[in-house]
Amino acid sequence: MWWIVALAAIVILVAALGMVVGPFLTLKRLPERVEISGMTLVKDGFVSAALVPLSEHEVALVDAGKDVQAKALLAESSRRGLGPDDVKAILLTHGHSDHIGGIAKFPKAQVMALAEEVEVVEGRSSGGAPIMRIRSPRPTGIRLSRTLHDGEVVQLGSFQVRVFALPGHTPGSAAYAIGENLFLGDNANQDKQGRLKAAHWIFSESTAQNRKSLVELAHRLAGDSSIKTLVFSHSAPLERGMAPLLEFAARKSTTPNPS
Repeated sequence: MWWIVALAAIVILVAALGMVVGPFLTLKRLPERVEISGMTLVKDGFVSAALVPLSEHEVALVDAGKDVQAKALLAESSRRGLGPDDVKAILLTHGHSDHIGGIAKFPKAQVMALAEEVEVVEGRSSGGAPIMRIRSPRPTGIRLSRTLHDGEVVQLGSFQVRVFALPGHTPGSAAYAIGENLFLGDNANQDKQGRLKAAHWIFSESTAQNRKSLVELAHRLAGDSSIKTLVFSHSAPLERGMAPLLEFAARKSTTPNPS
């Protein structure tokens, strides 16, 4: 009967939407705009990007949002009296489309990501996440200016940017320690209880590797008192230093499948 087929299709569609939208409902909501230790986190729909001031006349970005017109990022730049050409660098946490959307609007920026992420950024690979397997790779037109490596330090203005490889969400997912902020991209988020949780399985290539990477990062930075804020792409930042990441690592050591 046609109505049974239609009902089954509706149930499947609702279930699919629930798997995609559901993870975001468990997170602490992104603010529209927030200052974090002299840097600015800007909301672009369901994702965020950050502006890092390099001088009075230059900024860098951590990710470039999902909007190909980069309206939110251009508005924040304009608020500072800056234009598109004043964005000198873009550090990509990974190559998913909601993190690279606005790159073309900043033609003078040096675009950087981990070497392991080149194929995803350029659109030659969709990555291995379940949600990504339903679409074929599409060229993005983006070419990296510089490939980065785990443990590398990049000088941007007065900031020494520390680069950390966090494979799992994507092959070349990265975190960046800049000043007092640790930018974790989609590698982790803050839930509504104020805890750090790992990347969701449906968007990630390997949840086990993602968790392992976060625990290893916690161990690497355990004694680092310079980091005051953990910054995420899809949830509000956590301003408790390294404590949330260390707590996550402790949960991982005592439970088989911690969130």
